[in-house]
Amino acid sequence: MAPVKISHVVSFSSQDPKYPVENLLHPESQRGPWLSCPQDKSGQLKVELQLERAVPIGYIDVGNCGCAFLQIDVGRSSWSLDRPFVTLLPATMLMSLADSKQGKNRSGVRMFKDDDFLAPASGESWDRLRLTCSQPFTRHQSFGLAFLRVCSSLDSSDDPVVGPSAPESSGLRQEHQGHFRAQEYPKAAAARDIGAFSLHGAFSCLQGSFSPCSKPKKQPCRIRCQSSGEHRVQTKGAKVKE
Repeated sequence: MAPVKISHVVSFSSQDPKYPVENLLHPESQRGPWLSCPQDKSGQLKVELQLERAVPIGYIDVGNCGCAFLQIDVGRSSWSLDRPFVTLLPATMLMSLADSKQGKNRSGVRMFKDDDFLAPASGESWDRLRLTCSQPFTRHQSFGLAFLRVCSSLDSSDDPVVGPSAPESSGLRQEHQGHFRAQEYPKAAAARDIGAFSLHGAFSCLQGSFSPCSKPKKQPCRIRCQSSGEHRVQTKGAKVKE
């Protein structure tokens, strides 16, 4: 399978200024994870990413950093803004309820392949990804993703469908990225934890504090955080919109 580069960030809901969303564009650079703003207590984090070309997606490698659930929707840059995206990966557990409470296994790795994707979207060509991360079990810590890698089901020798050109990204200070290990959750445990999640409510606030995936120095958050707000990312010649 041929790797597909993420060319730029289209929009996002929240970010920690020290661990911005642009870190997802450089999975091999050790810049650090993308984390929610410390002041954002919504329990949900979203980002829309532009791929370098439209391709059928065959493989997605995700480095977790404190998310309990992840959903991936796909679309095309040629679509109108009001057209809904198509679900490629339904909401999937990355951390169990117990691990979320205890702050364990925050930095696991999940590898999703074609068998994990829904049939209506699998096999079609897409150049937009919309990721929805959630952590309803605790609101005391920032959460997000450490890295994201996308591979096409096409061979590298196949002619790709060329998408929009990628704008240059701004320079980012590099941070250390921790080590990650692959992990799987038994279906019975996942069903039990999802049931507990439904019973206690999607946004129940639990007591206690846990060790973060990374420990940045404290500094004030310089962006506005709203659970329903969305930040548009500035590209060349464009203004930032909120």
